[in-house]
Amino acid sequence: MAIVRKQQFDKQPAEEYPIDISYSPAIPLGSIKIVGGIAFAEKWPRKKPTEITDATSEVLLSETPVVVGPSEMKLRIYIFGGTNDYDYKITVRAFFDNGSKLEEEVWMRVRED
Repeated sequence: MAIVRKQQFDKQPAEEYPIDISYSPAIPLGSIKIVGGIAFAEKWPRKKPTEITDATSEVLLSETPVVVGPSEMKLRIYIFGGTNDYDYKITVRAFFDNGSKLEEEVWMRVRED
């Protein structure tokens, strides 16, 4: 699944799959490629959005995304798990070869059908 800028998706707790975050639309001036990144997640109960807690180890296989693609302008994270009736914000920060840093956020809603 490829995610582009500030997108929301739904998943069931048992689903596990990779997600690519593309930075191509917002390449920093003077940058050629991504050289690294970091990812982290927060969660909150759908009915109590002010009760935010860390969820990085609950939904991300690793805090270190993988740089992918021939242009090296995507980061890949692997998601799994999650708690039914919770919303998650996953933040993926990219580090570029010229020292620039960009963040992308994706929102994940976990619900069992």
